[in-house]
Amino acid sequence: MNESSVFQFAQTLQETASQHRRHIHSNPELAFQELQTSDYAVSELEKMGFEVKRGFGKTGLVASLAASNKGPRFLLRFDMDALAVQEQTGLDFASSKAGLMHACGHDGHVAIGLTVAKILSEFKDELSGSFFLLFQPAEEIGQGAAAMIADGVLDYIQPDYALAVHLWAEEPVGWLGITAGPVMAGSKDLQIKVHGIGGHSARPHKAVDPILASAHLITALQSIVSRKIDPLESGVYSITQIHAGSTINVIPDSVTMSGTPRYFTQEVEQEIETSTKRICEGIAEAFDCQIEVNLGVNAPPLVNNPAVCQAAQVAAEKINPDFVIEKNLKMMASEDMALFLQRIPGALFFVGAGPKDVEKRHALHHPCFDIDESGLINAAALLVDTCQQLATSAE
Repeated sequence: MNESSVFQFAQTLQETASQHRRHIHSNPELAFQELQTSDYAVSELEKMGFEVKRGFGKTGLVASLAASNKGPRFLLRFDMDALAVQEQTGLDFASSKAGLMHACGHDGHVAIGLTVAKILSEFKDELSGSFFLLFQPAEEIGQGAAAMIADGVLDYIQPDYALAVHLWAEEPVGWLGITAGPVMAGSKDLQIKVHGIGGHSARPHKAVDPILASAHLITALQSIVSRKIDPLESGVYSITQIHAGSTINVIPDSVTMSGTPRYFTQEVEQEIETSTKRICEGIAEAFDCQIEVNLGVNAPPLVNNPAVCQAAQVAAEKINPDFVIEKNLKMMASEDMALFLQRIPGALFFVGAGPKDVEKRHALHHPCFDIDESGLINAAALLVDTCQQLATSAE
């Protein structure tokens, strides 16, 4: 077996891979509700001879297959959940559920997982290692990986390596993002509640206006990135939700807001925490109100292992010398695959899947998001062949 034979076989699975993707796309499910998706995956995996164990992270599952030759234990992660987005693609297989859509490519990720399974079952006698295909819920809310880990999935698998892919519709098929080191930012779940004293809008001096305090607070929090973080470091501080009041002539007694600060380094993370608390204390004193603040970790920075990335780059070049490999990709988005990579050497790769028509290439979470399904095959072949590169280096 060699990389080209895996890729050639994978190409024969294009129609089936597309069918898997379109079925999942038509039936999107939100975080921890992926019941139909997991049932569909289990049905297909058992047909291919995989042993399936459910019950990790509510709707998550692991399908395992041991190759004929001994080798490392590989965890291959595929996320399953959709988003609360009203689809506007006009596709024949568009979402059948109002207000729900696979707008982040997870329908494709499930299809990639099932395609990888078919490749592994076909080449079982020629491959080395044990393979654990992990179908994960709730990536979009940053809780799925943690839930599966809490339910003992890593004790069950005991992996030597962890790999994942993410379809990237902003780049064409044939483009790969394989970057060693920090690739995706860590993010925090910011929740703030400003407590004032409600009153009549015509008599603000008899109230403590939490909206006024909140306006100053939001502005002050933006100074953390612009004035407290080294300009050569990366940081983002976004307030994305504000809720207050119910009528026009009443000053409310409280304001709630939420957002997501993002960072790559521990130093920036610490500065965000320290400055957030200090600013909240200062605004509370200045406006004679009380402010509760909670900063929980949504996901740590995602850091790819250099040796795993080197194996993936070698595999990619053997699969197709014409692949364009981006080795310096970084972004402020977050991914809870980072929780696995904190514990296990591994990597997450990006695989180009942009539609041929550039005008139809949309960013993740866009209501018109779509992919070129031939990217599914590149992703599946890359995962399998990277595993074999790692198995060879471990001998």
